[in-house]
Amino acid sequence: MIKRTVLYALVILATLYIVTPFLWVVSVSFMHEREANQRHWIPREATLENYEMYFATQGRSAEIGAATARQFPRAIINSLIIGSSVMFINLLFGSMAAYALARVNFGGNLLLLLFYIGSRSVPGVAIMIPMYLVIRSYGLLDTHLAVILAHATFTLPFTIWILKGYFQTVPLDLERAARVDGCTRLGALFRVFLPLTAPGMIAVGIFSFIASWGEFLFALLFTSTIFSKPVTVVASDFAQELQVPFTIVAAGGVLVILLPIILAFIFQRFIIHGIGGAVTG
Repeated sequence: MIKRTVLYALVILATLYIVTPFLWVVSVSFMHEREANQRHWIPREATLENYEMYFATQGRSAEIGAATARQFPRAIINSLIIGSSVMFINLLFGSMAAYALARVNFGGNLLLLLFYIGSRSVPGVAIMIPMYLVIRSYGLLDTHLAVILAHATFTLPFTIWILKGYFQTVPLDLERAARVDGCTRLGALFRVFLPLTAPGMIAVGIFSFIASWGEFLFALLFTSTIFSKPVTVVASDFAQELQVPFTIVAAGGVLVILLPIILAFIFQRFIIHGIGGAVTG
């Protein structure tokens, strides 16, 4: 009984430690600047002005940070394009690679899987300059494609590892039955494996999208204009405007992390099931 009580207390403390800063930022985003300086936890005069600045097309142009704030709608679109493309690449190529590793026996199978997993452990800073030189040599700087390729490089190994374990949970008899009915290996993948492993596919899709949405280093390195900048880079532009009210910065932070949180809540059942299936496999 005592151990369980202590465990619950630690869980509650850890949850508060993680959630409290975010709740405070959300609260500040609804405050006026003068009220935020008084260090209140709950806004006494709640306002939406800080959020309106991000989507206003005119007016308040003289206010500090307004120009950067109005870039957010375009930056959100850029992040959606990049994140959706990375998710598509992970689902398409990750599923085919995972199927080959899980079902096709060939020399170097385990070695190739270890190579994929090992490549994920390489820090981004270590390959930042080589990737920049390659991207520049192909004329892809300041494009969505440059960021998409960089993000896919780091998310694909995780996708392959998760889906390989998940594909191994599919009974071999189902694949044999599909092959007897005339399906090729690729046909068996799309007609048998993908429908049966939908939770795992959704899990890795959401993970790759969220990882792309929140990535900053390569997005900052490869983009320079609002035509390709994702929302994380635009949010960091406030650091160059030293007099921007913290309430506006807080509202921007909420907008950046709002979509990943919503997706995590909506698909939490699939994410837990998908990871559980991968570990079982």
